[in-house]
Amino acid sequence: MSAYSASKYAMESFSDCLRREMFPWGLRVSAVEPGFMQTPILKGLKSFQEISSTITSEAQERWGEDFLKNRLDAEKNSLFVKLAEDPMKVVRVLEHAVMNTSPNIRYRPGWQSNFFFPLSCLPASTVDWFLRKVTGISAVPHYVKKQQKD
Repeated sequence: MSAYSASKYAMESFSDCLRREMFPWGLRVSAVEPGFMQTPILKGLKSFQEISSTITSEAQERWGEDFLKNRLDAEKNSLFVKLAEDPMKVVRVLEHAVMNTSPNIRYRPGWQSNFFFPLSCLPASTVDWFLRKVTGISAVPHYVKKQQKD
């Protein structure tokens, strides 16, 4: 999630800067920040059993079977994934942004994006605790366990 999240923060920052730069010319820039949507990415999530033969033995040794199973199964069974919404919600806000003479600065289609926005106002330790509980990821990678023993 690190690289994915970083790209989303970069896109938000880019949109904000571009909006400010284009304003003097009467051009509008909006950011669309959806929650989880029922897309091929989510539909293609696989469990450890489904992809174990595609994971190199080196990666399996480094990460450990317990961690890989836990991580992949947690992603596939995530409440956010299970409650992913219709991507037409994104299409509708895009249509509004393009067709409206005064579009919103930000669009957050779906309940999940509106749910996460207030979380960002809470202390980081509270949000971290909440996300650890919700994601269900508890296993530690094999190489981390090994380093902790050393």
